[in-house]
Parts: sequence; C-alpha cells; structure tokens
Amino acid sequence: MLENLIVRIATRDDAKEIATFNVLFAKETVNKNVPLALTTEGVHQVFSKFHNGFYLIATIENVIIGLAMITREWSDWSNGAYYCIQSIFVTDHEHEQEIHDALLDKAKALAKEHYDVCGIRLYVHKDDKATQKAYEELGLQKTKYRVFEETF
Repeated sequence: MLENLIVRIATRDDAKEIATFNVLFAKETVNKNVPLALTTEGVHQVFSKFHNGFYLIATIENVIIGLAMITREWSDWSNGAYYCIQSIFVTDHEHEQEIHDALLDKAKALAKEHYDVCGIRLYVHKDDKATQKAYEELGLQKTKYRVFEETF
C-alpha cells in the first residue's frame, strides 16, 4: 500500500502539470505527439466551464503520478447524470493498479455523494483487453452500446 498516496480533485493550480501530463499520456498510450499549447488550452477549458468536467489527480509528495478526467453525461431516461471517466493514466508502473483503483474509487465516491449522479461510465479502447478485464474484475459491466464519432 502506498502510504503517501493522495487522490483529490484538481484545482486550477494543477493546470500546468495536468497539461504536461496529458502530452506524456498521448505519447505513451497512442504514440501521438500532442502540442503542449493545445493541451494547456484544453485543460484551461475544463477549469473555466464546470460542464466540461473535472480532474482527479493522484499524487505522492505533491508529484502527479495518476490522472483521471471526468465529464458528466445527462440521461433523461434515468433523470440523472453519469460520471464518464474519459481516461485514467498512471506513470508509476510499479504501483499502477493501486493508483488506478484509488482514482476509480474516488470517482465512485464523488458520484455517490451527488443525488443527480446515477452511475459511472468508463471509456476503454476496444483492443485494450487487459483494461477491460480489470474493469470487469472490479464489478463493472460491458454495455451493449458502441461509441461513434466524427471529429472536425
């Protein structure tokens, strides 16, 4: 167990580090070179508009070692919002599962604190079988829905 692990909601003071973290995240997970200026603006948009979501960060001694971005998706069928975990990224590979689980547990706890949140959803790449298996072992269920998108 990581004794010094702290998982908290990120603040604007964390924005620069989050933007830098996102550049590393894109490179390591999908081998994409994302400009720091782009992620910096994207992170500032999250903090400037609540409906864009929020970040959870995992730190040890004030160094970010894990990050999750969470957005809200309204469901009129459920009369509630889902917390949609867009991504969870951990740089401490030795303790990756523990940090990942701590971020997910914090997201669940926050969701349960809000009367208008009816559940959580996670986005996982279709080819990432290891992560899918890990989520199933945590009690999450694969849905029948597929995500379609068009980017501009």
